[in-house]
Amino acid sequence: MGVNEIFESHRLQAPAQAETSVKYRLDKLEQLRAALKGPWREKLATALEADFGKSAVEVGLTEIFPTLDNLALLRKNLRNWLRVKKVKTPLPLFGTSSYTRAEPKGTTLVIAPWNYPIFLSLHPLSTSFAAGNTVILKPSEMVPHTSAALAELIAEIFTPEEVTVVQGGVEVATELLQQPFNHIFFTGSTEVGKIVMKAASAHLTSVTLELGGKSPTIVDRSARAYEAGQRIAWAKFTNAGQICIAPDHVYVHQSKVDDFRRGVLDAVTNYYGPEAIDSTDYVKLVHDRHYHRLVAMADEAAESGTLWSGGERDEAKRKLAPTVVFNPRKDAKCMKEEIFGPLLPVFSYDRIEDVLEEINSREHPLVVYIYSNSKKSIRKIQLHTRAGATAVNMSLLQIANNHLPFGGVGHSGMGKTNGHSGFLEFTNTRSEFYQWGVPVSKLLSAPYTKGKQRLVNLLIKYLY
Repeated sequence: MGVNEIFESHRLQAPAQAETSVKYRLDKLEQLRAALKGPWREKLATALEADFGKSAVEVGLTEIFPTLDNLALLRKNLRNWLRVKKVKTPLPLFGTSSYTRAEPKGTTLVIAPWNYPIFLSLHPLSTSFAAGNTVILKPSEMVPHTSAALAELIAEIFTPEEVTVVQGGVEVATELLQQPFNHIFFTGSTEVGKIVMKAASAHLTSVTLELGGKSPTIVDRSARAYEAGQRIAWAKFTNAGQICIAPDHVYVHQSKVDDFRRGVLDAVTNYYGPEAIDSTDYVKLVHDRHYHRLVAMADEAAESGTLWSGGERDEAKRKLAPTVVFNPRKDAKCMKEEIFGPLLPVFSYDRIEDVLEEINSREHPLVVYIYSNSKKSIRKIQLHTRAGATAVNMSLLQIANNHLPFGGVGHSGMGKTNGHSGFLEFTNTRSEFYQWGVPVSKLLSAPYTKGKQRLVNLLIKYLY
C-alpha cells in the first residue's frame, strides 16, 4: 500500500477513532506496555545493538524505561484530561455556562529520529493515540533494524487504520509531508524542521518541532567543579553525544578549570576504561557520514586548542573516543554547528557578562545548563538568557520528569512534549458556550437609548 492509500485509510478512520472509548485506547496501550516489559524488550535491544552497538542495559534505561513511564502517566491521567471542564462565567454573561473539551486533532504524523528511536517514536505515538487520533509513524531509515522491529511491534497491537509504521528514506518522508495531516510531530535537526514546517504550512497543519541547537553549560566560580566535570562528562558522552539535549560546550570560570578538567577525565576513564573505542558500553556513531563529520570537527578543534583527552578513532567501528578540547577557536566548526557527538569544547572565562553576551549572540538553545551554588548567579543567568529549559547542577535528567514540559524556543523548537503538555499538542481545546437565560444582547442591542448608555456606564464603573 502506498503513502497516499495509507493516509486515506487513516483519514477515513479518524472520526471513528475519535469516538473510541477511553477504555479501548487504554487497553491498546496496556498491550504495548506488556509487550515492552515482555518479549519485545529483548527484540528491541537486539535491534539497537545491531544499529548502534548499544548495550541492553542502556536500552532499558534510556529507551524502555521512559516509554513505560509515559504509558503509566497516560493510564493514570487520561480520563481526567479528557473530561469536560467547566470554566467561570463573568457577571455580564449571567444565564450562560461555558466549558472546554479536549478533542483529538484527527490524523497525525510522527517523524522520529535515529538517536533514541524507540522512546522518541513510542512516546509521541502513545500520547497521540491516547488522545483519540490515528497515527502514522515514520521512523528513521538510519536505524533499519530498529525501524523494522518497531513496524512489527506496532502491527501486532494496532490495526493498520489506527497506527501504521511507514519505513523508507527521504523520498518517503517527502511524500508523507505532502499529505494534509491534522498535526505533525517532528523530532530532529533544525534544518529538517524548517522543511517540515514549510510543508505543513501548505495545509495549515499544526506542528510540534522538537529540535536541538548548541546548549551551553556554565560552571561558575561557586560550583563544585570536579563534580560538575563528572556529571557533564556523563551527559556529554552517553550515546556518544548523539543527544539533542547534551551539553554542547562548556564555559568554566578560570579559577575552576583544573578541578573541572580532573572531573571530566576521571569520569571518562571510570565509565569507559583507558580505551573508550574498545568499550562495549560506548556506542557507535550512527553512520559513516556522521563519523567523518565529527572526526574532521574534532581535528580542527584540536589544532587550535589544547587537547585534554580523546581524539582516537576507529573507522571500522565508527567510533570517536570522548574528546575534550580546551579553548579552541571560536570560529571553528565546533562552535558554529550543533556538535551532536563526543566532542566537548571547554572555554575559560573571567566575567559572566562576556559569556552571556556570547550565548545571546546565537539562536536560543534547547537547554542552558548551570553549575553553581549561588542562587544569585543562577537567577542572573536565567534572567539574561532564553532557552527551552534550564537545568541546575545536573544535565539530561530534566527530560526524565514527565510532569515537566519539554521543548525548545525559536530555532530549538516549538510546542511541548511530556505529560499533559504533550497531550495538549495532539488535541484541540474546544470551547463550548451555552445560553440558558435572557441573552445580554436583548438588553443592550440597538436602539441605544440613554437608559442603555447608563447601564453600560455602570457596568464599566463597577465591574472593571
